[in-house]
Amino acid sequence: MVTAIIPAHNEGRTICGVIEPLLGHPLVDEIIVIDDGSTDDTAERARSMGVTVISLQNNRGKASAMSRGVRAAQNEIVFFCDADVIGLTPAMVTQIVTAVTSGDYGMYVGIRGRRTYWANRLLHFTPVLGGERALTKTLWNHVPRTFKKNFQIEIALNFFAKHLGERMGFTVVHGLSQVIKEKKRGIWPGLLQRLLMIYDIVLISWRIYVVLQTQLLVARLLQEAKAIELVDTLQRIASDTKSRPR
Repeated sequence: MVTAIIPAHNEGRTICGVIEPLLGHPLVDEIIVIDDGSTDDTAERARSMGVTVISLQNNRGKASAMSRGVRAAQNEIVFFCDADVIGLTPAMVTQIVTAVTSGDYGMYVGIRGRRTYWANRLLHFTPVLGGERALTKTLWNHVPRTFKKNFQIEIALNFFAKHLGERMGFTVVHGLSQVIKEKKRGIWPGLLQRLLMIYDIVLISWRIYVVLQTQLLVARLLQEAKAIELVDTLQRIASDTKSRPR
C-alpha cells in the first residue's frame, strides 16, 4: 500500500480536487496533507475531506514539507503530489505508483503532458522534473539533508536514485495540468517565485553534477590508488617470502 503526501501552501482553491481521486484508491490507504504555513483555508478544506492534515506554523518550503510527510507516513512507498494540479485521476495515480509497488522501479515520475510532441521529446534530454512521483522511503532517506531544500529536491532525488542503483523511470501524463504561479500569486509575486525556482534548479544542478560528481570521482580514484598500492605491497611480501632461504 501507498501513502500519498501532498505539500500545500495556500492551495485552498485546488486542494480538494487533488485529494478526491486519491480517496478510496485501491493502492492508497493513507493521505497526508502538509499545510506548509498557509494563510488561507487550505487546512480546513483538506480536513473536510477526511484526510490527515499536519499544519506547520511557518512556510518552510516544499522539500521540508515533503520531509515532514515522509516522517509521518506509515507505508514504505510514498506518492508525492503537488497541491495545485488539475485533472488528476485515479488512473494516473495507478500508472505512477504501480511502477514502484510492482518492484520494477525504485522511483517513477509522472510528467505533465506538453502541448506539442517535440516538447515531450525534450524530456529525454532535460531534467525529469515533476511533482507527481512515487518512490520508497528508503530512497528518500538516502538523500543527504543538505540537498532537501525547496525546489532542489526533485533533481536531488533523480541523482541519488541513479547513484544508488535504483531504476528510475517516467511517463508523460496527458490531461494533467497545473495552475501557474503568476495566476495563483499575482504576476509579479508569481514571477519572482518562478525565478527562485529556476535559481534552485540551476544551483542544485551545479552542486550535484559538478561539485559532488567531482568529489565522488576523486574519492573513487583515491580508493583505486590505495587498492593498487595494497596489491603491490602484498605482491612484494609474497615475493620476499619466496626468495628467503629455508
